[in-house]
Amino acid sequence: MRHSLLPLLLLFTIANSSAQDASKVAISNTGCTVEVYCFPGRFDVYDMEDESTVYANDCEKEGVMYGIYCVKLKKPIHDLDAAEDTIKTYLDFLKLDYGIVKAKGYDNGHKLNKNENTRGIYDTWEDVDKNKWKVRAWTNGNFICIMHMHSEKELPDKKVDIFLNGLRFPGMK
Repeated sequence: MRHSLLPLLLLFTIANSSAQDASKVAISNTGCTVEVYCFPGRFDVYDMEDESTVYANDCEKEGVMYGIYCVKLKKPIHDLDAAEDTIKTYLDFLKLDYGIVKAKGYDNGHKLNKNENTRGIYDTWEDVDKNKWKVRAWTNGNFICIMHMHSEKELPDKKVDIFLNGLRFPGMK
């Protein structure tokens, strides 16, 4: 009996530890991918007034909400500084939409995976329900993707970094 329990215990341990790992998921048919800890399912897709297309979804795991909001721009923004300004406009809208009452302030000029053709903005928020938010928004001029996590408890640093930096635009490694 003990001999049959050992392989079963090892199998459970391996399955449980891999459940903690992030998985790469495609953001609909955009060519963008993201590392996630919970499967967001099918993305909601809708067009904006300027004919840009939005892909949005979220999922929850272990008391942490993970959100993805990705916009395929109808008109690419070739000047990445201007694209960062556009990101700020989206973030300002989302702050209102999500009931954000506190923000650390935009920290911009970041590069996704050290790629010179990208720009990113970090921020930390708190909403009306006292949830703690970590937000990173990225652009390559063709897409603006906003990744966010929030919870009423402290967010796990390792998962924050993997999820919020796990976005890849088409053609990126």
